[in-house]
Amino acid sequence: MKEQAKREITIRGTILPAEWDRHGRVTSIGIGTEEEEDYIIFLDKIGEKLFKFVDRRVEATGIVKNVYGDFVLTVNNYKLLTEDDEEE
Repeated sequence: MKEQAKREITIRGTILPAEWDRHGRVTSIGIGTEEEEDYIIFLDKIGEKLFKFVDRRVEATGIVKNVYGDFVLTVNNYKLLTEDDEEE
């Protein structure tokens, strides 16, 4: 199986829960964009920090790759968006 090429992207969207454990705790998060694209956040050091920003708008830059049909984003840096940022 050939691995698809990785590429760096910058996206804007809302951090959303993606998976829960049997106790209802969020175990995985993603970013949903206005273009209706969903990116699963790879849970490394930066990805783990994003758990505290569920339901917040963010601009994230990182490496995306396709894993079994899902876009997985390894975030290199991020910025929480304010209402002023939304107008840009």
